[in-house]
Amino acid sequence: MTKHRKKLDLSKSESTAAPGTDKAQTQGTAVAPPAQPKLKSKKEKEEVKEPGAVKRLFIFFKDAKRELSRVTWPGRKETVKSTGVLLVLVALSAVYLALVDGILTRLLKFIVG
Repeated sequence: MTKHRKKLDLSKSESTAAPGTDKAQTQGTAVAPPAQPKLKSKKEKEEVKEPGAVKRLFIFFKDAKRELSRVTWPGRKETVKSTGVLLVLVALSAVYLALVDGILTRLLKFIVG
C-alpha cells in the first residue's frame, strides 16, 4: 500500500517560483502525465479491473499484518514506566478538575443565592 517516494532537491529557481508550480514549469517545459496503457480486448479490460470489496478487505488485512510485523514494540520496563507516568498525569488532572469544579460551584452559589 505504501510507496517509496524520493525527496526532491529544491533549487534556487524553484524557491522563487510561484506556489504550485514545479521545476519543469519554471524552466518553460511542460510535463505530461504518464500515459495509460491502451487495452486491446475485453479480456485485457477485465484483467485491469479493480478487485472487489472482499478482495480489497483481504488485501487490507494482509498489509496491516505486514506493517505490524515492522513495529518496534516497547519492552516491559518501558511499558510500566509509561503507564506510571500516564496514571500520575490522570490523577493530577482529576485533582485539578475537582478543584476548579469546587471553586466554580461555590462561586455560582454565591452569585445565585
